[in-house]
Amino acid sequence: MKRFLFSMLLLVSAFVASAQNEAYNNAMKGFLTKMQAANSAESYQPLANGFERIANAEPQQWLPRYYAAMCYVMQAMMQTDKSKIDGLVDLAENHLQEARKIQEHDEITILRALCKSARIGVDPMTRGMKYGSESAELLEMAKKTSPDNPRIYYLQGQSMFYTPEAFGGGKAKAKVMFEKAVSLFASFQPSSEFMPNWGADQAARMLATCNE
Repeated sequence: MKRFLFSMLLLVSAFVASAQNEAYNNAMKGFLTKMQAANSAESYQPLANGFERIANAEPQQWLPRYYAAMCYVMQAMMQTDKSKIDGLVDLAENHLQEARKIQEHDEITILRALCKSARIGVDPMTRGMKYGSESAELLEMAKKTSPDNPRIYYLQGQSMFYTPEAFGGGKAKAKVMFEKAVSLFASFQPSSEFMPNWGADQAARMLATCNE
């Protein structure tokens, strides 16, 4: 009788786990699909809310936190009201800090670098050196553990593109980084369905701009 009850308990547990996994997978697929169509700061807020709900329901998963953070970063970078940028980046960095408690990953480090870059938008003249340096440090950290991640070189290229030649940037140096990013994107495959897979189109557009 005890064996029977134990077997039934295992079956019930397996059924519950399967249902939870299916709910998680469906929710992630749904919001990631919607994220691809987002094209304004306002359109990212419902997505951030959705990923936050998934994160609260699945506290052992770091990717919902990652994507919630990304939604806030995208809002910050598209924000026309500069007084809102820091608050949005704060929310993003809070999610990334929670994600790091679950798992340290180079993709988290790369998004942390993008957060630093987003803060520059408040006042590039006074913030460029501080947050540009912090972003560069994070990208170098990610490069040590994941040297073939194309997003690293895409973000490095962006930084160089918007940095004047007198300060070590410029279109020529940016082009080298974008070329490497585009080359790596050509063979890049995310390790699982929900892993980050953004940046290829943006890197190609920036390389085209450099070639103009």
